[in-house]
Amino acid sequence: MAASIGKKLLSMIPLALIVSIILFGLINLLPGNAAMAILGDSGNLEQIEQLEAELGLDQPVYIQYINWLKGVCTGDLGTSILTGQPVIDRIAERMPVTFELIVLSVVFAAAVGVPLGIICAVRRNRASDYILSSVSIIGVAMPAFWVGMLLIMLFSIKLHWLPASGYTPFFENPVENLRSMALPVFATGIALAATIVRQTRSAVLDVLGQDYMMTAKSKGVRYRTQLWRHALKNALIPVITAISMQIAGMIGGSVVIETVFLLPGMGKSMVDAIFQRDYPIVMGEALVIAVFIILLNTLVDVIYIFVDPRISRSGKKGR
Repeated sequence: MAASIGKKLLSMIPLALIVSIILFGLINLLPGNAAMAILGDSGNLEQIEQLEAELGLDQPVYIQYINWLKGVCTGDLGTSILTGQPVIDRIAERMPVTFELIVLSVVFAAAVGVPLGIICAVRRNRASDYILSSVSIIGVAMPAFWVGMLLIMLFSIKLHWLPASGYTPFFENPVENLRSMALPVFATGIALAATIVRQTRSAVLDVLGQDYMMTAKSKGVRYRTQLWRHALKNALIPVITAISMQIAGMIGGSVVIETVFLLPGMGKSMVDAIFQRDYPIVMGEALVIAVFIILLNTLVDVIYIFVDPRISRSGKKGR
């Protein structure tokens, strides 16, 4: 098992390198460059060329990439064109907000979706199954920004229970932090919760129909034991897959939620940087998000091994 986990972790390195090359290439395809953004409309051609030489932008793209990669390896992601702030400091300020939003949304979605999915499975073709399945379809179909605006209208404007916008750091005031994150977390997590309900229902029903479950039933194993000890564990893998696939989309969707609720996260920061042509910020934050997604997928593979060790053994047999 340790060898399998080690290989999963090592595979991240070439993948992260490939992603960095693609990101750097895409950034260089964007119109303009850092020199043009710094000088703006007031700069003439001679000034632009002089600044490009100072910034190393007159060198071939592959040389620029190597120099940038050397900086990344030493923790230097460059500095903001507009503010002069180190990119790594900007990321350190914004990343905790987005990270908290995603983690709390996933925890909320799993805490709601898995139990409701099990209820749908064990009460198949009953009223509760039909109701929960219908509600989950609606939940998947609702756009997060629309849910967010409805929540603001109800809980902030009408009832005055929760703040409509803003962010309070957790270590500054834990209670206010949770209050400020409640609506964004619900708006972000509702679609994932609905997806988990449907995936859990399908996975549990599939496992309950397997031959070994029928054998356990014929041997007199209690239904609750069948469900919790055997069915749920084997049903977790497709559920974990569904969650991991949705999280990548949630990171992209966090841009909208952070804009609606005015959260100072990485998504909103990167969009602002794109419009301001602050390319070092765009490149640094895009790289961090990409590496986070790679880490997430690797973590999911490791979780698979712990949930079902047969995955590790099957990999060895394949070799």
